[in-house]
Amino acid sequence: MVWQRAAGAEAPSLLWPGGLEPGQEGVPACFPDLHLDELEGLFLAPHRGWGLEAYFRKPLALGEEVAYRQRVAQELEEPAGAAPLRAYLRAMEKVHALLGLAEKARNPWQKALYHLQGAQAYLEAVEALGRAWAMAPPRSFGLRGYAAYLESYLRGPGFRELREEARENLGRLAGVRYVLHVHEGRLTLRAYRGEADYGKRVVEAFRPFLGPALAHLGGPEPPQGPWLNHVEEWLLDHLALLFPEAFAQLRAFHEEHQDFPDPVLGRLEREARFLLAYLDFIAPLRAAGLPFTYPEPAQGPPFFVQEAFDLVLAAKLVAEGKRPVPNGFRLDRERILVVTGPNQGGKTTFARMVGQLHHLFALGFPVPGKRARLPVPDRILTHFEARENPEDLRSKLESDLLRLKEMLDLATARSLLLLNEPLASAALEDARFIGRFLVERIQEKGSLAVLVTFLDELARLPGTKSLVAEVDPQDPARRTFRVVERPADGKAYALALAAKHGLTYEALKERLRRRL
Repeated sequence: MVWQRAAGAEAPSLLWPGGLEPGQEGVPACFPDLHLDELEGLFLAPHRGWGLEAYFRKPLALGEEVAYRQRVAQELEEPAGAAPLRAYLRAMEKVHALLGLAEKARNPWQKALYHLQGAQAYLEAVEALGRAWAMAPPRSFGLRGYAAYLESYLRGPGFRELREEARENLGRLAGVRYVLHVHEGRLTLRAYRGEADYGKRVVEAFRPFLGPALAHLGGPEPPQGPWLNHVEEWLLDHLALLFPEAFAQLRAFHEEHQDFPDPVLGRLEREARFLLAYLDFIAPLRAAGLPFTYPEPAQGPPFFVQEAFDLVLAAKLVAEGKRPVPNGFRLDRERILVVTGPNQGGKTTFARMVGQLHHLFALGFPVPGKRARLPVPDRILTHFEARENPEDLRSKLESDLLRLKEMLDLATARSLLLLNEPLASAALEDARFIGRFLVERIQEKGSLAVLVTFLDELARLPGTKSLVAEVDPQDPARRTFRVVERPADGKAYALALAAKHGLTYEALKERLRRRL
């Protein structure tokens, strides 16, 4: 992991109390299993190119850090808390657009003009944010740190110099007036000497036809793009010769203030975009009535969540006008949730939901659910079914066992382990033996774990809590997708199916009696 200290000795941050920022890193191994890679793509899609993926891939490690970020996110959920930053982000989009045009422009004077316009837009953006925070000071430590930094920055000599030079440049360029004479394909350019303004004459001539619409006719707009035609380039180059002082000052401003945006405020922009992107993503889900909560960071049990759901699945269902089935769990003295039940009953989705909850919680985000109290994991380790590799000479069972060993070697007392049918490739007796050993090893590590399995007896081992994916008792073929706390009983589903098809002992006995 590469870390970068933000500009300034006391750099503020919305995300990290220590002022450290993560560098770029790859996708964590657990992301595909938990569909976190899909979630990353969904909520960061409008902000591609900002490098916000690094924020999403680096969860916090301490409860105090999570609480710090939660307070910032809670303030940004309030309209009054988010409005200044949303206005700042919109204003900065204009700045980036102008600087992008400056970078693409070929003509040096056009580069300098776009650069000057970008500087003016930047000055307006940061001053507006400063005024907004001065009128309504933020409450959270993260926002207060930036507000204090911005107040000092606006009073500093560097900002004052930038503002004065930009204002002077714009004033000089606004005073540039010239006469362009077009005759028989030839252009003549000279300084204005008090001649009549033919533009005003044209406006007055057409006033009877346009009426009030004339009030909305402004001056000529600069071309919306980085390219100039040969006439426009000739005009700029000759204006520079005609007004050397104004254009020399423009060139000096461009050279001396190449990197005028403050890096600390650039960091504010990235961090605010990250938090607001997630809050904007879950807003339609909240509007549909789904609950979200800020979990309480906890170092010891109980750990619980109420009415939670898979966030990626929920986003798809809400878009279709549907709602996810909520589930929850609670761990008191136990460390392992053992989930059993029929296939396609929601067991894998439940395990994925638990992983998503812990990752989002460790990012300081509100998580799906009505109420929650969770530990901050040092890592999330997953063992979901992987496709067999034809080039791998090892058996499926051997590959699964090696993956389990690697997981257990990495696990600590603060880790979260999510195992989805890890022993499906083993024979029944082997799976029972390995399963008991696996549960014992997890307990030795002290890790929290969710174990999805077809082995009911694992749910009766000490230190485990049994959860069962239910079916509709009236129609065993219909899954309810409810995962409830109750003892595992593999016979329940078989009995329900037998009853549906008239194959219970009583039904068979009655059928035989009638035939006799």
